[in-house]
Amino acid sequence: MKTSFYFFLWIIIYPLLALIHSPWIYQNSFIVALFIVWLLSWFLNKNMPDTLRYERITEMSAIMEDIYTGKIAAFRRRLSRKVTIDFITAVYMGVAFVFILFSMVRGSGADDWIALLIFGFFAFGTISRAYKLNQVNDHLKHNPTRDECAMAIKEIYRVDYTSYHNARMYTTSEAMLPPRPKHFKIFQIISLIIAILCGLFGLYYLIMSIVMLAENRSAEAISGGIMYFLYGSLATYFGLKDSIDCINYFRNHPRS
Repeated sequence: MKTSFYFFLWIIIYPLLALIHSPWIYQNSFIVALFIVWLLSWFLNKNMPDTLRYERITEMSAIMEDIYTGKIAAFRRRLSRKVTIDFITAVYMGVAFVFILFSMVRGSGADDWIALLIFGFFAFGTISRAYKLNQVNDHLKHNPTRDECAMAIKEIYRVDYTSYHNARMYTTSEAMLPPRPKHFKIFQIISLIIAILCGLFGLYYLIMSIVMLAENRSAEAISGGIMYFLYGSLATYFGLKDSIDCINYFRNHPRS
């Protein structure tokens, strides 16, 4: 599934949990939400393997095609965007960790040890990945060649560009794709709707964060406002990006 799907899921899941009116769910809402996201992800991967596999293959094919056709600048822009997004994600995870820790010290989140550990783990992972991506991007900046791009794609996505290059020499990129799964266009339509909603909710979070930062100067409100701002920025970005990707698919495959 597209990244905007998971952002949208996180946005709507807490209001839905609040409708249950369960004190236990309210106290453990983060763990319950995390379990629901994991369960839904497992269900989709189990029941839509061909669709999700085709989506991943087409995305990777577009990246490797940039390298094959010598579009080094396009590949660098793609990588730079990924570095920026990973950096923002790392900052968001770090701020969320500090926010939860601050709430625990104040006594308003005394039972959030699990959430604290999970966000700490995610913060460490995203910071490490952002640092690694930045190193790869710096190498490519100083040596913008196909070989360096091939090394970058292997380092980041764990795929072998050499195999793609050898196969691509004798056919087209479209011919290398597996058969398009049934109902893939419906999947793209649903993805487009979710991406648009994700972007709109992201804008709402951005506006709400600005209001929070303007109305309250306490340390807790500032950290909460920053966290909302970063989350809203990511949701808006992925909502816009995935919307454009879906629209481009419809333009390139008008009869599929």
